[in-house]
Amino acid sequence: MRSVFAAFSLAILALTVGGAAAQAEEVRCQAIRDSAMCVSEPSCWYDAAGNKGCLPGPRPDEDRCAVHGGESICNTSSFGCAWNAADNKCASK
Repeated sequence: MRSVFAAFSLAILALTVGGAAAQAEEVRCQAIRDSAMCVSEPSCWYDAAGNKGCLPGPRPDEDRCAVHGGESICNTSSFGCAWNAADNKCASK
């Protein structure tokens, strides 16, 4: 009777531990709703500008000067930005 109980307990333990490891490997970025949780996951990035939420894959490269909408802000930023009068936008030097 004790051996049946021990075998049953061991089987339950094996299923529990084995299932938890398989579940922890895959992360669905779209299922994460919190921006801080999304950013803490290395395989995800949070799109706040497009209001799309948490997305999988690496973050696309962005020009950090492109967010400056005015010439006065662009030329005084510490990011090394310069105002392009022909395109009427701020760009990296």
